[in-house]
Parts: sequence; structure tokens; C-alpha cells
Amino acid sequence: MTLLRSLLFFVSLAMVAIACTNPQSTTPEKGVSFALNEYRRQHIDSIRYAIELDIPESKAEKIIGKESVSFYLNAVDSALVLDFNVDKSHLLEVRAGGKKVDHQFVNEHIVIEPKHLVKGKNEFEIDFVAGDLSLNRSVDYLYTLFVPDRASTCFPLFDQPNLKASYQLTLKTPQGWEAVSNGKLNAKTVAAGKSVYQFGETKPVSSYLFAFAAGKFFRAAKVLDGREMTMYYRETDTAKVNRNRDEVFELHAKSLAWLENYTDIDYPFGKFDFVLLPSFQYGGMEHPGSIFYNEPALFLDENASVNRKMARASVIAHESAHMWFGDLVTMNWFNDVWLKEVFANFMAAKIVHPGFPEINHDLRFLLAHYPNAYDVDRTAGTNPILQQLTNLKNAGTLYGTIIYMKAPIVMRQLERKIGEKTMQESLQEYLKTYSFGNARWDDLIGIIDRRAPEDITAWSNVWVKTPGMPEYGVEGNKLVQLKDSVSGRIWEQPLVLKAIREGDKSLLFPNNDGTGYGYFKMDTVAKAWFFENYGGANAIFADPVFRGAMLVNSWEGLLRGDGPGPEKLVNHILNALPKEQNPLLVDYLLGNLQSAWWIFLNASQRAAYQTQLENLLWQLLNTTKDKGIQTSYFRAFKALALTDDGWQKTHGIWTGKLEVKGLILSEEDKISLAYELALKGKGDGKAILTEQLNATKNPDRKARMQFVIPALSADVVERDAFFESLKKEENREKEAWVLDALAYLHHPLRAKAALKYLRPSLDLLQEIQLTGDIFFPTRWLHNTFAGHASAEAAAIAQTFLTEHPDYPYFLKNKILQATDPLDRSVKLSRKYAQNEHPAKLSQK
Repeated sequence: MTLLRSLLFFVSLAMVAIACTNPQSTTPEKGVSFALNEYRRQHIDSIRYAIELDIPESKAEKIIGKESVSFYLNAVDSALVLDFNVDKSHLLEVRAGGKKVDHQFVNEHIVIEPKHLVKGKNEFEIDFVAGDLSLNRSVDYLYTLFVPDRASTCFPLFDQPNLKASYQLTLKTPQGWEAVSNGKLNAKTVAAGKSVYQFGETKPVSSYLFAFAAGKFFRAAKVLDGREMTMYYRETDTAKVNRNRDEVFELHAKSLAWLENYTDIDYPFGKFDFVLLPSFQYGGMEHPGSIFYNEPALFLDENASVNRKMARASVIAHESAHMWFGDLVTMNWFNDVWLKEVFANFMAAKIVHPGFPEINHDLRFLLAHYPNAYDVDRTAGTNPILQQLTNLKNAGTLYGTIIYMKAPIVMRQLERKIGEKTMQESLQEYLKTYSFGNARWDDLIGIIDRRAPEDITAWSNVWVKTPGMPEYGVEGNKLVQLKDSVSGRIWEQPLVLKAIREGDKSLLFPNNDGTGYGYFKMDTVAKAWFFENYGGANAIFADPVFRGAMLVNSWEGLLRGDGPGPEKLVNHILNALPKEQNPLLVDYLLGNLQSAWWIFLNASQRAAYQTQLENLLWQLLNTTKDKGIQTSYFRAFKALALTDDGWQKTHGIWTGKLEVKGLILSEEDKISLAYELALKGKGDGKAILTEQLNATKNPDRKARMQFVIPALSADVVERDAFFESLKKEENREKEAWVLDALAYLHHPLRAKAALKYLRPSLDLLQEIQLTGDIFFPTRWLHNTFAGHASAEAAAIAQTFLTEHPDYPYFLKNKILQATDPLDRSVKLSRKYAQNEHPAKLSQK
């Protein structure tokens, strides 16, 4: 997309908004169109919902609901459109003033004619059967997940972010269940053999932020800094809970105190609870007063690395920051969804960094954001940060790496451009101006532009509103931007180039501080010197950021065919690992090693290096004193060990007969070991999995295992049957389980047998986008294609796209992103087929 096309799109949206002032005269389309969004935003306000849901004991039984919705209308020149994305049979009755109201049920909407409306306050009562799509029901608990437009799959409402409303919820649950929602619990009673939870009215929030959970949860409460917090959780390992509980509470308290100070606004939503869920789809979800988390991310294992601890602190700070950025002030339309995410990340970094002085935070920012952003931005399916959106039903496709990884890089550049003080003052003005309301990125840019001397709008038009990444090369002694895909586009950013003398050579290292964004092409002499002298005496290697930046440059060079080839790079990585003591760089090297090993090396190349690889990883696993780095080596060995000796060592660790000093295994570690042993096919995989299943105590982990085991079967017929089962929506409800299974189903060791699953997986994509949560289509594609490296697999994806020239562009982009490593693997194998041959690894 050119810069001109991007800008024309935003002009066209403005024209649509003007058109929406006219009464609606056509049948509403499925989802929430931008036109419907704008019309309702201009004519409806002061919305209140009172919702009652009766949750039965059995998951198979329906949840019956009653609802009262009140609002004010400033015009009655058009029908009222409420969203209810379910089958028509779920709508039982609509009333006003106790009398039935005629209505239509059209394209997932309840349409009420103007004759039933008045200018001013309106109120309707609706009886319905709740839809199950976003209720995430298990045998003994459930939780909602309504982002971005899924509230309407449960109950009728105006399901768009700029119609904020107050919610008052009553839940009837089986006795013995706990319940939590956004509002404060006003009363808990028992009636007709059920617990009745009555929650107080919430502050105005967007529909995607309304939430509740109910079920068999444990609960713990604590008061910190005068604020009571309650945690709901499912983990049955009391030692793990006790080891983590206090830290989880304290991290929340620290985050909230920091945010109140930075924003100069008290926590806006009264009560503060959070729920830990064993197979939650995301790291966390920012429901005000009722944050949901992925339980394993907060309840860490005993041998958790500093990286895992920092990741926990970061996700807590991220979700806490959302209380201000996203909840207090919400984007007007979901094309600006990145805005809330980037500020949550931005604030989380500021909150967390002081608590981890042992971490080089510049290095962590580089490795956490740049490689992941490049993974998408280098592909033909990349997208700008601020994307097009014409209907909310496609809002989930906007989420992805560009929002979560590239946007923080751009925001860091903005703060450095205008200064920390101007940034803080601008954000305070933004939050106070739009409190309990909605805003756009351009609203914030307007505030900053009034305070800063630079032309921030022009800068934003390139970095935020156009896709892709710049490329730079060295000419003479300076970095220059190479030809761009968009004519005349200049990526304004500070650039650095490090020059050192080595004998009679001048070596140039682009982007040595790791702050520039783009592909920085290194010359072959500098790249060879870097790897040959890695960890050497030259003072430049003392800077871990320099090492990280050059490793990122080298990996990008590999993917673009700018040598060294895959075999040489694997050699370089294995020589670098024993010399690297920084845990962040060890993890990055091991990640690249595994990607190169499975995707960019062929079977004969892997076989030539297998024994030496295992011996090195085993040696490092047993000699590394840092517990976090040891865990990283353990996971790498577990994933890469293939020889009989490697399998026996893995088996010995699993049974406990082989002890690695300092290595402590959790129940999840034992499960993953059993999976790897079964996958490698050297023992009785079925017996191993059965033994582990019987030994697993946590009921949630046991249920997950039972789901995944068929995908690990040595019997192709059983794996085929499992894949066929995924074609039914009800078998994809536990998305985290599905993703686990797909990773094993398409593992490189079984990629050839899994080729037949690729086309059906692509055929399912549109259905998955409609029925799954926001990250599921991307993760479905990634876990389907990540294990494949063959020309046959690449041809299947290309044929699918060729046969569907009008395929939805947002899903086509996801396919292009997911298959980019596969395409590059095929190209690299052709390029280096004649140039590299299996050889002994050099030992330095």
C-alpha cells in the first residue's frame, strides 16, 4: 500500500462519517459496520444494562438470560439496531413497559421500528438464551472473553467501543461456585438451591471490557496501600501458590501506585480483582476491576529464570496500565486498538525496569521487540500499525505482532524525539480530556503537536500509517537508506555506525546500539570477524547490546540470503554459546539455533551435526550455574535430542533416574518431556504418555493432556482422525489445547505425513476467524506451517492463494506472514545447495 492510498483511506472514512448523519434506510449487514457505528454514536448515549444470567450445573444445559437496557435517543428517524450474534432461536421476547414489542431479527441484529421509540429515554426488556461462543465453558467453571466484538455473541447490546455503558450483573450459579465481575459484589444469597451474586453498577466501560467468571475457584485476598485485592485461581499445587501469591499481589500494588503517580489520576474503577485461568487465550485481559490472566504466567515454577520473572512483572504492569490506557480512555474505533496496547507496553517497561537492575533493559527491549516485529514486517503480508477497518467483525484480525512489537519501538522513538517531560504532560492531558470517553491516535498527536516543535504529524504518517521496514546499507563510512517500496518515503530516525580498526582493516558495524529499526546490511568481512572473535578480548564485545544488535543483523541477513548460509550460521551459534553468559542472548541464540536447525537445515545436514550438537547442549546444561540459563539449555536439549543416547538421557530425566544437578522439574516439565519422548518414537510412546497422564495431579493439566495425546500418536490413522475432529467448532473451544496439538501434529519430524492437513487447514481459516478468539487465526496458521520447510508445503499455500484471488485481504496477509519462513527456507535451500556440505563443526 502506498502512502497516498493509506491517506486516501482515512479521508474516505471521514466521508463515511458525514454520510452516517442520514437515517438508516437499509438492512444492517452482519457485524457492526463503520456506518452503523457512526450513526449510533451520534444518536445514542447514557446506556445502562441490567443483566441476569442463570448458569446451570451442566455445561450441556443452556444459560437463560434476562436483560433491561435503557438509553437516550436524540432522534427517532431510524430503526433501533441492537447486536445479537446468535441463532434466531436465542431471542425469546422483547418488551417495553411490560408489553411485547414487534421486532425483526436480521443479520445478527434485533431491529426495532421507530414507532416503538421516543426522543429521550427508552427502555426495553429482553429475554434470551445466552450464546456460548465467548463463554469458554468447562465442566466446573466458565469465563467470558468479549474482545473485540464478542459481547453480542452472549447477550443483546450495542457492541461497539464508543458506546460506553454502565453494567449491573446478577449471576445465579451452582452452589459452591465463586463468581466475579467488573462491579463490586453487593450481595451473595441462596435461592432455589443456587448461589445468587448481585454485582454493583460499573463505571461507563466499553462492551468488550465487560466480563465475568464463575466456577470452582480458590480465592485469596490482601490489602496493600489501603486497597483490597482479591485473586481467584484454579492451581491445586499449594506450594506453588504459596511461593508466588505475595509477589503477585505486590506487583499489582506497585504497578497501580506508579501509574497513579505518572498519570496524576487515581485508579478509576473502585474495586480491583483478578482471575487466573489455566488455559487462558492471552497473557492477560484488562477488564476493569476483574483482570483475567493466564495462570502459568503468574504462578511460576521454582526454577523460573529472571526472564520469566520479568515477563510476569511485565504482564501485570501491562494489564494494570490498561486501566488508564484503554479502559479509562478507549479507542473510538478498533482501527486504533494499537493505541491502548502500545501505551500498556510503554508504561509496563517504565514500571518494571527499576525492579530488575541486573537486566540490561536496552538489550531486552531490542531482543523482545525487534526480531518479532521483523518477522512480520519483512513479509509480503505486513500491515501498517494503524490499519483499515470497515466492520467490527474483522477487528480481531488487526491484532498481531506489528501492534505489540513494532508499535513500542515507534513509541520509544517518539519519546526520544519530544522528550520524557513532554510525553508525560501530553499523556496526562490526553487522559484527563477523554476520561470515561473515547479518543483517536490523531487526537493524541494533536496534543503532542501543540507542545513539540517537531512536525509529529508528518513523522506519524510514515511510521504509523504505512507498512514495511526500511533497508540500509553502508556506503563509504555512513549508513544510507536503500530504495524503498514506497516512492519518496523517508524513515526519519537517528542512525549509528560503529567503525573499528583491526590490523589494516576498517570494520563497520551498522546500528551498533540496536535502536534503529530496519534491515541493516553488514558486509561479509565485518560479519566474519564478528563471529570469529565472538567473546574475544576486543573491548567492543563487552557491550551486550552490540552483540545482540549484530546477531539480529546476521539473522536478518540469513533470511534475505546475505550469507553466511544456514549451516555456517549454526556453526557460528554453537561456537558462540559456550562464550555467552548473558541469559537474554543465550535465549536468543538458542531460539535462532532451533529455527535454523528445523527449518533451514535439511535432514542430512542435521544428521551430520546431531551428536556434536547434543554433546554441547548436554555439557552446557550440566555445567551452567545460572538456574535460568540452565533451564534454557534443558528446553533446547529436550527439543533437539534425537540420537539414542539423547533419547535415553531425556527418558532418564523424565523418570528421575538421571539427575541433572540444580534442575528442578515441574509437572508441566514432566508432561513436555513425555510429549518429546513419544514424538521421537524410540520407546513405547503410548505407555509413556499413559504413565504421565496417570501421574498428573492437576485436573486442568490432565484434561489438556487427554486432548493433545492423539496428536502425538505413532499411528497415522489416529492422527488423521484427530485432525478431522478439529473441523468441528466444538472441538476447537480450548484454543490453547488445539495449538499444542497442532505443533506436534506438524512437527518437522512428521511434516511429510502432515502435508495432507495443510489445505484443509487453510480451508477452515475463515470459519476459525469467525468462531475463534482474536489471536487464534494467526496462531492456527503459525502452528500449522511452522514445522514445514518443503517445496511441497510452499506450493500448497501458493496454490490456495492463487485459487482464491478475492480472498479477504486481512486473512491473506496472515497466510503470507505464516508462510514467509517456509518460502525463505525453500529459496535458501536452493541457493546454498551447492555451496555448503555437511562437515564437522569447528571447535574454538
